[in-house]
Amino acid sequence: MTLDRGNTDKLSVFKQELDRMGVELLPPDINASEVNFKVEGDAIRYALAALKGVGEAAMESLVAEREANGPYKSIEDYASRLDYKAMNKRQLEGLAAAGGFDSLNPSRAQVSEGAEIILRYAQSLADERETGQNSLFGGGDEGGGGLGMPDLPDVQLWDQLEQLGREFKAVGFYLSAHPLDSRQQQFENLGITNVADVEMALQELPAKKFHMAGVLLKKQEKMSQKGSKYAFLQMSDPTGIFEVTMFSEMLAQSREFLVAGNTLLIGVEAEMRDDQVRYTCTSVKPLEGALESKIRDVHIHMDQGHPIHKVKEFMDIEGQGAAQIHLHVEVEGERIVHIQLPGRWSLSAQARNIIRTQEGVSEIREA
Repeated sequence: MTLDRGNTDKLSVFKQELDRMGVELLPPDINASEVNFKVEGDAIRYALAALKGVGEAAMESLVAEREANGPYKSIEDYASRLDYKAMNKRQLEGLAAAGGFDSLNPSRAQVSEGAEIILRYAQSLADERETGQNSLFGGGDEGGGGLGMPDLPDVQLWDQLEQLGREFKAVGFYLSAHPLDSRQQQFENLGITNVADVEMALQELPAKKFHMAGVLLKKQEKMSQKGSKYAFLQMSDPTGIFEVTMFSEMLAQSREFLVAGNTLLIGVEAEMRDDQVRYTCTSVKPLEGALESKIRDVHIHMDQGHPIHKVKEFMDIEGQGAAQIHLHVEVEGERIVHIQLPGRWSLSAQARNIIRTQEGVSEIREA
C-alpha cells in the first residue's frame, strides 16, 4: 500500500481485499498515523501522505514534530507547533475532511472552516518567535498564553452524506463508511442486489439481470468506430466497486444526472466472461427519486430524547405520507424504548439527513 500510496484506484482495491480478509483499515490520525502505511495491532493505519493534496513534505514535518515533542493535545496545541510554511489552507482542509483531526475535534466542519484561523495563529506565533517578542496570543500551557488561539467558527455539523462526500475527495474512496450503508435493509426488501452477491450468483448462472444501487464515482465517455458515444460508469456500493457499460441511447437520456457523487438505481445485465463480471446497463434512475415512494418504515435511533422535537418539526412541515416512523430511544444507558408513532408520515431524504446531524441521533435506517 505504501508503494502505491499515490494511486487511489489501487488503494481502493486493497481496501476491498482487507474488508474481505477481516483486516481493519484505520483512518488517518495526526496522532497515530505515519507518513506511510503502518501495521497497528491487527489493523493497518492509513498513511498521511496517501491523502490527496496534503503534500509529503507537510506530513513529514507534522510527524517529525510529534515524534520530537509528543502527541498533539488539542487543535490549539497543533497550531502552536505547526510549521505554517509547510502547510496551506487547502492542505489543512483536506486533512480535516479525511478525519485527520477527529481525535482532537470530532467536528470536521469546524476544523475545515477554521483552517484560516489555525494558520494565522501559527504564523503569528512563528513571527513573534523570530523577532523575540511576547505574543498577545501565545505563551500558555499549550505553547500559547495571553488570549490563546481565537475560537474556531461555530458551524453546523456536516450531514453524513456531505461528510462522506468530502472524505471521498480527500481520500479517493469511502473509508470510514459508505453513503448507502443505512439503506441495506431497504435494498434487501426491494430485491436490489449488491456487487458481492452478483458475483456469487454468477457462479451458478453465466448471465443474469439485476437491479443494483451505487454511488457514481466517475464517468468515462468513448466513441465507437461507427461514431456513436458510449460510456463506462464506475460505481460503488457498500460491498465493492463495479464498472457498467452504457450505450448511446441511454447515455443521451440520462446524461443530466450522470454526475460523480450522485446515487443511482441501475438495471444491469451481468455476465461472467474470462473470470470477470461484465455489466451492461439496461435502465438508470436517480436513486432517491426511485426509492422515496417505496419507503415504508423509518427507524430513528437516539441515545437521548431531545432530538424528538426536530422529528416533530419535520412531521409538522411535511405532513402525512406513506412511512411509519419508529423511535428507538436509549433510557439511562440500559434500556431501549421503542415508540411507533401513530399514522403514516412523509419524511424526505433532506429531512432525514438533517435529523442525522442532530446531537443524540446515532442512526437512521429506512426499510
